[in-house]
Amino acid sequence: MTLSLIKKSQLYFIFSFVGVIIIGTVLLKMPFVTHTSGPLSWIDALFTSTSAVCVTGLTTVNTSGFNMTGQMIIITLIQIGGLGIMTLTASIVILLGRGMSFTNTLLFSNLSDSFPLKSMESLLVTVLTYTFVIESAGFLLLTYGFLEVNGYSLMEASYLAMFHSVSAFCNAGFSTYDTSLVTLSPFIQVVIALLIILGGLGVYVIFELTHYSKVHFLRIHTRLVLITTGFLIVGGAILIKALEYFEGGRIDWLGAFFQSVTARTAGFNSVDLSLLHPASIMIIIALMLIGASPGGTGGGMKTTTFALVFMSIMNTFKGSSRVLLFKREIPQSNILKAYTIMFTFILLSVASAIVVSATTGASLQDSFFEVASALGTVGLSLGVTAKGGVVCKIVLILCMFVGRIGPFTMFLFLLGKEKTSRLEYPEERVIMG
Repeated sequence: MTLSLIKKSQLYFIFSFVGVIIIGTVLLKMPFVTHTSGPLSWIDALFTSTSAVCVTGLTTVNTSGFNMTGQMIIITLIQIGGLGIMTLTASIVILLGRGMSFTNTLLFSNLSDSFPLKSMESLLVTVLTYTFVIESAGFLLLTYGFLEVNGYSLMEASYLAMFHSVSAFCNAGFSTYDTSLVTLSPFIQVVIALLIILGGLGVYVIFELTHYSKVHFLRIHTRLVLITTGFLIVGGAILIKALEYFEGGRIDWLGAFFQSVTARTAGFNSVDLSLLHPASIMIIIALMLIGASPGGTGGGMKTTTFALVFMSIMNTFKGSSRVLLFKREIPQSNILKAYTIMFTFILLSVASAIVVSATTGASLQDSFFEVASALGTVGLSLGVTAKGGVVCKIVLILCMFVGRIGPFTMFLFLLGKEKTSRLEYPEERVIMG
């Protein structure tokens, strides 16, 4: 019963995304969708649809080149993809928790980091309300930004605000500007950065923050996500600013902050990435692979995966075989799953980068950047995607899809493989060095 529910949820989760991607591909090939470069090829339509549904932002054709119908299809796919991951996560956990025994309830509580299953019914309502409120607030602020700061008419400002608010909250990175946000005002960049952060926190964190007022009531998952998110944003900004300072200060603090935020699955850029130091590019690659938080609108290996691996390493250096957080011990099964997810992402990124480099002639660093952007569902690009052939595009399509559904589906798979055995074997150490 338990295993069949897991398999059913995996198929439901995967095929829902596949179905929307196929529908989006067909719609983008319709005669009423036009592009300034001419009719889209099937591979470009598939790439654009996958990028939108997987809220990535990588493009083989400029978004600005689509007519309004094409852009509305793209933003709809982004909303479905971004909201879909949140609502599907909530719906699956609710489904798995309904009518189950106490033992199975405890088992599936691991799926949401021990989130109380009795609260799952209200989780979906919270997700929908939160999405509507934040996107609406972003729309109003961005309308003001485009209207007052950048000088657009009310109609133009409203449309641009709607498009960028949804794209930012869903961590999609699609923009109607060919240069992304490079030419836009600091006000707009700050608003979009806040939308990215709020969209990437995850449903479990949002639920707890909106239902519990005292910090000591927050679960380990919530505290870990908030601390890790803050650490990555601040640490990334300082590193990027410091590295660029030694190269002549080609980026200000706002630019460093924005790139640190957007690198974790959003895909907007406020500076020309080709001008950044290679060391800064490597920092951005690391941030892209880490990605957003579980249940959020972004992809990647997730902040909690990175945090658990980091904490386990720190505990190993301290000589401890246990991982302790906030006076709680993290199960070894969680640590092993975190290492499995991280190793899988790194292995996929290296293998895919080699294929992209071999088929496009791009440098290995540029190829690795592009692949990390796809796996992290980020959307930042150094130009390899636009110049890539069919093989390169297919590899990146697969990377975007795996990066979008990977950690959650992998976690379900590993959960279904858990076996309880009363048989114990004698320990024997292995020489490590």
